[in-house]
Amino acid sequence: MKIETIQKRFNQYLNEEEKHLQILKEDIEALQQFYPFTAQTIEKFLNKREYLRILDQLTYRFMKFQDTLAKLIRYYLLLKGENVENMSVIDIVNLAEKLGISINEELWFEMRALRNSLTHEYAQDYQQIAEALNQLVNFVEIFEKILNEVRK
Repeated sequence: MKIETIQKRFNQYLNEEEKHLQILKEDIEALQQFYPFTAQTIEKFLNKREYLRILDQLTYRFMKFQDTLAKLIRYYLLLKGENVENMSVIDIVNLAEKLGISINEELWFEMRALRNSLTHEYAQDYQQIAEALNQLVNFVEIFEKILNEVRK
């Protein structure tokens, strides 16, 4: 693949990630008065359309962020001259960690578990949803750090 194509795709994924992160931050800010989230706040959110929309948006943007993050890191590594064509996502994550990116296998699996928790159509376990949203808030800082590192 040509370096121009790699650079173009990298920039595309980076721009996409920045958009997802910005919207995540805006939605979290809209709910900041309720943080840290509890089972009671989740029950309130699920019964008010304005909050339910924000929860839906948070879930969607987080899923998109994680999907695109794998692609972004792949193209980051290609720009660095790494041969990642046939590597699994976990191998790519491990290589990125070795090159100084603030991601590792444990974080990747935590993100996958969070994604699974958030996408189970707001099960009746409000405490589980609250914990997942609190974890998402904590991930935002890590997401920003990763994006800053791949920009270098």
